[in-house]
Amino acid sequence: MSRTFTAIIGFLLHYTMTYLFRSLSIVGLGCAIAGGCLSSIANRPLLSLPALAQSASPPSQSQSAQGNPLFQIRQNDKLGFINRSGKIVVSPQYDDSHAFSEGLAVAQLGEKYGYVNPRGQWVIKPQFELAEDFSEGLAAAMINDQLGYINASGQWVIKPQFFLVGPFSEGMARVLIGKKYGFINRQGKVVVPAQYNLAHDFSNGLAKVQLRGRVGFINKSGQTVIAPQFYEASPFQEGLAAVETNQKWRYIQPNGQFAHVAQFDRAWAFSEGLGLVRMGLKYGFISKAGKIVIAPKFDRAGSFSEGKAWVTVGNKQGYINKTGAFVISPRFDEASNFKQGLALIKTGGKAGYVNPSGQIVWQSP
Repeated sequence: MSRTFTAIIGFLLHYTMTYLFRSLSIVGLGCAIAGGCLSSIANRPLLSLPALAQSASPPSQSQSAQGNPLFQIRQNDKLGFINRSGKIVVSPQYDDSHAFSEGLAVAQLGEKYGYVNPRGQWVIKPQFELAEDFSEGLAAAMINDQLGYINASGQWVIKPQFFLVGPFSEGMARVLIGKKYGFINRQGKVVVPAQYNLAHDFSNGLAKVQLRGRVGFINKSGQTVIAPQFYEASPFQEGLAAVETNQKWRYIQPNGQFAHVAQFDRAWAFSEGLGLVRMGLKYGFISKAGKIVIAPKFDRAGSFSEGKAWVTVGNKQGYINKTGAFVISPRFDEASNFKQGLALIKTGGKAGYVNPSGQIVWQSP
């Protein structure tokens, strides 16, 4: 197997795993390239939307350079973008694309990747073997099987030298050096030596790492703040992280102390003040004090985003508010979190976007 093929497959697999980890908050399989997270979801429906991009970057919504959100669509096997009203503003013309991030979107033409602006114009011409979204002003890109980081002008800021990398988060990015993960700063200097079997983005000042099959957290100096002791864990969000210990899930504080005595069969990171948990086979939501706010009664569920969370009842999905009341009735085959005012859904074999009123503003042919 050629190194190029191995690099690309590894890059895509690691990217996909990382997306699942940020969505599902699961540790244990390994990751390296992170991208736009469609939603923080428990038991996420696999949104295999044939009308949308089947790219390394999951189809998702994002903010354009002008502050107008654009949403990815696929028509006639080409990708383009619509606005919040469902009007096509960038005609489907790309072989592959990502959501907009920091005003630019990855787009593929032929076998090369570059970046376009919200008008669909090439800002960085297709020239990379692979390319990732911008984060904190830098984007990972591959040339000659090596990954480095470019700026918004397409200039190399950190020369291609890595086999696997992650996005910048809180001024740091994880990289694979040899067979271990460490962290570099924006100048490309290794500031946390490569010593971990697994590493994730920094969040709330801490990064989840794995050593010898157990998960813990380090700070930006590389100091171990919470010793690797858990089987799995979510990243810290809103001051808490969900961890698995003794086949149960609990929440810990940044000092490593448990936040309360409540235990669950599965738990995910907090979002908008509520934590998604599973008790038995049902999903519900708790407060930071560990109290049940929305009783576990749903067959599946996603974390709250823009005041709503998708839930599954039987084989249909709809959206609830923070009191647990339905604001969009369960009628979709698959659903995702709201972002920038729309949510990606699938119904009747067609992909589409729904607004907060439950109106489908765009649907694939």
